Amino acid sequence: MNFRRVIDILMTLSLMLLMSMQITEQAGHEYLGIFMFVLFLVHQYLNRRWYGALLKGRYTVNRILSTVVNFSLLISFIMTAFSGIIMSENFPEFNIDELYSFARLAHLCCAYLSFVLMGVHLGLHWGMIAGKIKSRWPGFIAFLISGYGFYVFFVSEKIHEYIFLINQFAFIDYEKNSFLVLLDNISMFVFWTFAGYYASKILAKLQARQIRN
Repeated sequence: MNFRRVIDILMTLSLMLLMSMQITEQAGHEYLGIFMFVLFLVHQYLNRRWYGALLKGRYTVNRILSTVVNFSLLISFIMTAFSGIIMSENFPEFNIDELYSFARLAHLCCAYLSFVLMGVHLGLHWGMIAGKIKSRWPGFIAFLISGYGFYVFFVSEKIHEYIFLINQFAFIDYEKNSFLVLLDNISMFVFWTFAGYYASKILAKLQARQIRN
């Protein structure tokens, strides 16, 4: 396993815990956020050639989608980190009282949006990853997990309401079992990875059909 893959795995694991404040609590959440930001910077450095190739080559539908997702994730992640610093309880020297209300809403929206976009980002690249690890995707179990993730995201937890700020106050159930918290987060992430994977497959087929016609 190369260093790049280790960073990707650490980012995914960190993301699952960052979305699980019932487990990490506030202090752990903030320190984990710093660790995640460092991993994010390393990830950007390791993929620096992607930025250099942006103006090169032909843009297929999939490449356009991937580029939009990548830049949206970049902006969303930076906003999540910036707003988190402003609200930090462990590093009050960085607090900006005048921006606290904005930071709270930005953090609520962008944290969940980053979660979604990271899943989609992984899904868009799953074909390449699966080829290297010789994995078949998706399997029946993955399909079931994805379905449960859809239910948790849109029905049970209604995460979309936080992203669109329909609900501006996140409810965190600290009584919820840690295993169930992680199961919910993993399932939702699998759903968005599933969505990204199938979006790329469908768009590739549509483009191929258009070229043939």
